[in-house]
Amino acid sequence: MHPVIATSGLLRPKSPLQLPQQKQLNSGFLCLPIIALVALAGCLFILRLTAPPNLLDYDQERPAAYVLDAVQNGHWICQRDLSGDISSKPPLWTWISAMVTMAAGRISFFSLYLPCFIGVCGTILILFAAGRRYFGPRAAFLAAAASMLTPAGFKQLGLARTDTIFMLTVTVAALLAFRAWMSGRGWTWFWLAAAVATLTKGPLGVVLAAGGLLAASWERRSGRPLPLRGGHVAGILAYAAIVGGWFLLAYHQYGTALTDKMLCKELIGHACSDGNGTFPGMHFYQPPLYFLAQSAPWSLLTFVALWRVWKFPARDNTVRRFERFLFCWFLLGLTIFSLAPNQRGDHLWPILPAAALLAGYEMERLARSLAPSVVFRCAVAAILVETTVLGVYYFGPRARLASVRQTTALAQLAHEIEHRGGPQFPLSHTDDRPAFQICLNTLRPAITAERAAQLLRSPEPAFVAINNIAALQSARHPSDPPLVTLAGPDISNCPTRIVSNQSRLEPIDSAACCVGPFMARWHHLRLDGASEHEWRVTPCRKNADITIVNQSVDPQLAGVAVLADGKNLQKKRVLAPGESWRLVLN
Repeated sequence: MHPVIATSGLLRPKSPLQLPQQKQLNSGFLCLPIIALVALAGCLFILRLTAPPNLLDYDQERPAAYVLDAVQNGHWICQRDLSGDISSKPPLWTWISAMVTMAAGRISFFSLYLPCFIGVCGTILILFAAGRRYFGPRAAFLAAAASMLTPAGFKQLGLARTDTIFMLTVTVAALLAFRAWMSGRGWTWFWLAAAVATLTKGPLGVVLAAGGLLAASWERRSGRPLPLRGGHVAGILAYAAIVGGWFLLAYHQYGTALTDKMLCKELIGHACSDGNGTFPGMHFYQPPLYFLAQSAPWSLLTFVALWRVWKFPARDNTVRRFERFLFCWFLLGLTIFSLAPNQRGDHLWPILPAAALLAGYEMERLARSLAPSVVFRCAVAAILVETTVLGVYYFGPRARLASVRQTTALAQLAHEIEHRGGPQFPLSHTDDRPAFQICLNTLRPAITAERAAQLLRSPEPAFVAINNIAALQSARHPSDPPLVTLAGPDISNCPTRIVSNQSRLEPIDSAACCVGPFMARWHHLRLDGASEHEWRVTPCRKNADITIVNQSVDPQLAGVAVLADGKNLQKKRVLAPGESWRLVLN
């Protein structure tokens, strides 16, 4: 006898294949919006990646330099920028970008922005999963899609900073906190996610992720309270082991310089002042305005949803608690950022997922009376309009910004140098922007104009990247050889020029170059890389040689890595101030 099911009040025989087919159908309906969301994120990422780049704004040069420091100098625990300054943030974003850089073979806008795509994709998928469970699939899809189709959402896909990954890690930790509140267990998973958030941008991640738990106190007034239950000892110990372990390793590497930068200057200093005389709460009105503008148009619906959650809470216990959790997550974070003396719209990104879920639920409530086909057509139209507007702006008005034009010019100049002189060209740097070295895939500490003038007196070919030509001219002697300006491509927006004691820019096996405290001169060698304390070379013929001079006032450790006959020979030596070290490579 076949089992029976009730359909429209009638009892009908059920086919043995009906349940598997139904599961397959449900799975298809679940996969379709996920595929659509990832495809939308992919299209927006490609659009953002192909738009003119901008590394000169929003302090992106330093994070990019941290990536090069990890890849080229092996500083994976804690990184430094071109000036030798220690990173102000923990290294999770740097690790992700550095691994992409290693896989690609060099740093690029793709390796810098791919972590942004990972952060956005991860966030929208988590939003869809959580929203589908508590608000329904349509509200979840609207929330996830809307979170990308805003100025902030599009910017998240192309900003070489920790903010997008921080948004993802805080979102994961927050939703794990809500699940632990509901079930009374699983707090260890929350603390593990909180540790990852802390390794992204510091302990603020724990506060933001746990902020929604204030809803537990709010629930006491509903007559159906749900107190926080479960143990935290194992989770807190795991958190301390992960975060504390990393910090101890970094402290072992840099000592008090790490605490001075990360704790005193960054954590405590930024909580008290931004360095320009601003005190906490002075510009409290800016974060709400940032949210309204950068999350438009659905930011208005978020405030409508906040009012509805406060005034007319849902009757279902789980839905009401989730609404209130999002309410507290968003408003606590907004309050913290409003009180902070250092104001930036990007700082709000960790609380935008909560706002998007509330707005998506509000959109779904407003669209309940509409047919699904109408909602679908409206959603497609909104996606096309928003994508078109963002594309026109990024390829139009934004492309004409001075910082964008200069970034493009520096990238073209770097391409010209690599095309004419080859990779790892022996170029010394003075006051040119770090973005130029990022485009060249090099990390060579800058030298002064005086040292550059001395370098250009060498009999070997020497090349210097400089912005302030007047400073170099004032450091030159009347007897110095003529100075040739090799500007590369004719780019009026390029602030950097290449000057040399040679008339041509071409591949060479004999040259002179300054990096950090050292000046090196070599003959019949190919430069494979240079960092602050190591030169990597390959002999082009027998009796090749390299001479390294310590031009600093302190003893310095110099290293030479020679790649010959498939072997990597390492030589190191401490040089006194002014001391020379000559190696002949047979």
